[in-house]
Amino acid sequence: MMKSWILSVFSSVLLVSLLSLILPEGKITRFVKPFIFLSVITVILYPLSNIQKFLNEAVFDNNKIIETDKSFLMQITISKIDLYSANCIKIAENCGINGSEIKIEYNVSENYEPIINGVQINLENAVITAKDEHIVILQTLKKSISNYLRIDETGVKINEFPNK
Repeated sequence: MMKSWILSVFSSVLLVSLLSLILPEGKITRFVKPFIFLSVITVILYPLSNIQKFLNEAVFDNNKIIETDKSFLMQITISKIDLYSANCIKIAENCGINGSEIKIEYNVSENYEPIINGVQINLENAVITAKDEHIVILQTLKKSISNYLRIDETGVKINEFPNK
């Protein structure tokens, strides 16, 4: 495609040069030269009219269906869950509980969005630094996590002694 365009430009410039030499000086030349130069400009700019076709042929392969990289999308979903877990740990720390472990139970939707089913909060190695009563701290934690993850409070399970 590029070779034919270069050849067309070269040919039209050569033809214009020959016509300029052949045409006699006078009123006719004044009217003919603009049409000749317009034709040269048209030949030079012609590929721009086919730019969409060129892009489709050169850049995109129309015979292939664009597929998403499912492993990449799954990795993004897992990263979201990891971020949710880290934020839940921060919520626990804000409630006065340090050293908690958070496990988010989830499924993945068709469009790779995490669907959170529940949360397991392990407090076996945690230290409660808040001055409130133990039960109030745990209720506040449960409510805060359920609000953050937008799940029912019954989906938040707190295990103080999971191995016993």
